[in-house]
Amino acid sequence: MTRLMREILVVTPVYNDWQSLKILAESLEQVAARFELHIRILAVDDGSTLPPPAQLPPSLKLIRLARNLGHQRAIAVGLSIAQAMRTNLPVVVMDCDGEDRPEDIPLLLAEFDAHPGQIIFAQRAKRSEGGLFRIFYAFFKWLFLLLTGHKINFGNFCVIPPASLRRIVYMQEIWNHFAAGVMRSGLPWRTAPTARGHRYAGRSHMNLVALVLHGLSAISVYIEVVYVRLLFAALSIIGLDALAFLVLVYIRFFTPLAIPGWATNVAIGLTVIMVQAVLFLALLSFFVLSYRSAKMFIPIVDYKDFVLDFEREIP
Repeated sequence: MTRLMREILVVTPVYNDWQSLKILAESLEQVAARFELHIRILAVDDGSTLPPPAQLPPSLKLIRLARNLGHQRAIAVGLSIAQAMRTNLPVVVMDCDGEDRPEDIPLLLAEFDAHPGQIIFAQRAKRSEGGLFRIFYAFFKWLFLLLTGHKINFGNFCVIPPASLRRIVYMQEIWNHFAAGVMRSGLPWRTAPTARGHRYAGRSHMNLVALVLHGLSAISVYIEVVYVRLLFAALSIIGLDALAFLVLVYIRFFTPLAIPGWATNVAIGLTVIMVQAVLFLALLSFFVLSYRSAKMFIPIVDYKDFVLDFEREIP
């Protein structure tokens, strides 16, 4: 009896990195042959300035965007198109540069089978970046935990069940940061340890500015949680300043204790800090209220505005 090959859909963004995409497609074909998989590829051309190669694998569908949206938003568009195609297949999200290794897909699928209905993220057990990147990444994880109360230690590489995909594409949070958006969604997820691969070709487009914006985008997904935490922090500062000011007033007018000359400067400093905390709180409140009243961007509804055309259909 012939065994049916398992089908999956790979969604990957690409920006001018056509050589890496070609190598990725070849690597996926090798993995498919070894593990009896039928792998379809949905590549999202994120407004590349270089034209794609004339020859691409027949299993690859290329989606061209009208402009560069950025890595995370290209993923959101790709997932929306995957849902619109109604393939009803497990979807693998991965980068095309080789750092997400195709040979780890069977490992993620095994974890996926062991925990049906859960999104499986690849957690890099071994990292190969330089020391400066690791320092910034450690600081980002600490700041993310401090502001949101959650830990994040994985990227985009994952397997998504069809049922979860149908919910994810309606979440505006994935437009800013895919992994944090999934965490915010409340959908069940877990991680599986993998190693970081080596880049196939060329250089990474991730510079310091892009790295900082990427981290801030992840934090922005929890903007309401961040607001409440900053609200209590600002109220605590106001309360402590008011208490310290009252202590100075009490000592000055209701006790025989001598007040040092610098007490006046301290009182003025406390007043300035308290006024700044009040202004910060007011501006933050207006910003969050404006954010909550703005029209939501729903990827599955609004992605069409950025899609230029489809290059080919998946056979």
